[in-house]
Amino acid sequence: MSSFFKSFFNPIFPEHKNEFFQKKFMHNNLSILCLSVFLTIEQFYYGLYIREPGTFIQEIHFFTAGIMLIYSIISIYIHFKKPVCISWLCKTYDISFGFYGFLIAIIRSLFIQNNIFSLPTIYIAVLYGFGVIFYFHPLKSFFIYAITSTILIVGLPVFQPSIIPTSYIQDTLSNNIIAWIASVINYRKYVKEFMAQKIITKNNQELQEKTLQIQKMNEQLKELSTIDGLTNIYNRRKLDEILAYEYNRVKRYGKAFSVILLDLDLFKSVNDTYGHNVGDQVLIETAEILKNNIRSSDLVGRWGGEEFLIICPNTDIHQALCVSEKLRIAIETHKFPVANKRTSSFGVSTYQKGDTIGTLISRADKGLYQAKKKGRNRVEVACLNF
Repeated sequence: MSSFFKSFFNPIFPEHKNEFFQKKFMHNNLSILCLSVFLTIEQFYYGLYIREPGTFIQEIHFFTAGIMLIYSIISIYIHFKKPVCISWLCKTYDISFGFYGFLIAIIRSLFIQNNIFSLPTIYIAVLYGFGVIFYFHPLKSFFIYAITSTILIVGLPVFQPSIIPTSYIQDTLSNNIIAWIASVINYRKYVKEFMAQKIITKNNQELQEKTLQIQKMNEQLKELSTIDGLTNIYNRRKLDEILAYEYNRVKRYGKAFSVILLDLDLFKSVNDTYGHNVGDQVLIETAEILKNNIRSSDLVGRWGGEEFLIICPNTDIHQALCVSEKLRIAIETHKFPVANKRTSSFGVSTYQKGDTIGTLISRADKGLYQAKKKGRNRVEVACLNF
């Protein structure tokens, strides 16, 4: 049973309490701002034009207008200041407005002469307005309703001895109970809306995180599908895509387009002599040499085994030969940790009218074959009729 009351009166998750109290306080403060500005004008008007000069009721109106003016100033300050931490002073402030409203309504009720007793309009307005305009914890609102109704029930016989006790007690209690129930319903509705919004926000955040994770995984998968796992440069699949793109581009715009095919000389002897781990390391370092020595516009990838392909957009045969020679020297002068010095052979071809991707690569491959045949560690361009 205790857990039921605890969940009923305190349905806020602990991690959201500060945010809830801050939001609830700012809502109550906005209500105080609107009501206090209105009541400042309304009470001053009543005291100046409606009530008889010098009467106690007129003094109550002027006094109330002054208090409401103070609340207006404080609420405006809070509205723009927006305190993050709700202190005991803030909590006292927002509940004091309700207490003062009840107090003024009770004082005016005590001075209304009515033998049958009917709750005055001002008291009814405060009673139900407090319940539906403000958001207060059910225990706190119960405390306010209990105290104010007790004051009214005890004070009425003193100021109006002629009223019928059963009538005013019944009216006061029943209306206070109904108003408190309305206050509880209003408060719990506000809490549910707040928690529903937090749940929606949390779900959206989780969804965004999952979406980002999926996007990241897709990017990783895409990268894995285009990058060679050993050398960390483009794989054969990606090279085929780039070749198709450059081929279509050169056919449309008629610009130069060259490819360089190379492989490491006598690479099989590296694996046979030092093992495949050393052979893999040679391939990795060769890929780094190629990446570090090609131009920014060139693209390099592993064509297969110890073969590498370099795609050179906007590059004629002479430029491609210069690039190849630079790469050949870079590999020849590099000292591998275990395999020591290695060399490589190059075949170069440039797009010519009527070429397909197949014929372009085939000429580069023939050039590579010629380089091997002529003693390796050289760059060759295949003859058309080779």
